[in-house]
Amino acid sequence: MTRTQPRRRTLLRALPVALGGAALAPTLAACTDASVRLDAETNAIPEIDLSGIEEQADLAALVPAQIRERGELVNGAALNYAPGEFVGSDGEAVGYDMDILAAIGKVLGLATRTESAVFAQIIPSIGAKYDVGISSFTINPERLEQVSMVSYFAAGMSYAVRRGNPYDITPPDLCGSRVAHQVGTYMDDVVVERDAECRDGGGAGIIDQPYVGNADAATAVAGGKADVLIGDSPVVAYAVDRSRDTLEQVGEIEDAALNGIVVAKDQPELAEAIRGAVQHLIDTGALREILAAWGNESGMIETSEVDPQQ
Repeated sequence: MTRTQPRRRTLLRALPVALGGAALAPTLAACTDASVRLDAETNAIPEIDLSGIEEQADLAALVPAQIRERGELVNGAALNYAPGEFVGSDGEAVGYDMDILAAIGKVLGLATRTESAVFAQIIPSIGAKYDVGISSFTINPERLEQVSMVSYFAAGMSYAVRRGNPYDITPPDLCGSRVAHQVGTYMDDVVVERDAECRDGGGAGIIDQPYVGNADAATAVAGGKADVLIGDSPVVAYAVDRSRDTLEQVGEIEDAALNGIVVAKDQPELAEAIRGAVQHLIDTGALREILAAWGNESGMIETSEVDPQQ
């Protein structure tokens, strides 16, 4: 199993804040009408009915007394990663992670609250400021040395093309292709590495097309200005789902790894309660419903574990 996932997630969380128009390459120009429309579609928040999820007394009993008495599970999340967790038009935290958190709360008989946090500061604050961290964390050995992690989702890197694949893209071969991606993410490195491989093999290099946002990159592919979109699988799946059938995914998800809900190591009962709640959502189909609503059913797993070894 590749170990590039933590680096990808770190870079995705560290998007360049100061990217101004004057500093951008030509491909980072102002949004077209099409991209504005796609942005509007991307920002549409699905309505998910969690009313059918009932408290499970055996799992609720595992929750530490302090949290039970408070009646609320406090989550830390970096709200800059749609569709996992981001800020909606009303200023509230939204995304599939927020819906999963709310569903877990229902199973455990708890209200839930998410506080916006710097991604790198979430894990050090678990067990003190936050009870849990559900913020698209990839499970890896380094993190498991610091905290416990409950698996709930699988993610990697994937590809999307214009419907019908008019440029005959066959991942992972991108030689000679116009590759659109969000600047400041791990995909910057992927393009450089794939381009070098193409040229070293005697083939045509990659035409790099970076964009400020994934919606603009997706719009470029949908409009024929780029051949293929690459990105984290949840982001690409969401773009395809919101593309009004103008995009389709091609190839397999690469570098797949589990995402985990972060819990303090000294709270094994809470970790087990969270694991049991996630498994209950898997078994009842509620987790699949949530992920499907966000265009990410492909991230489903069948079994939730505490500290899985990948």
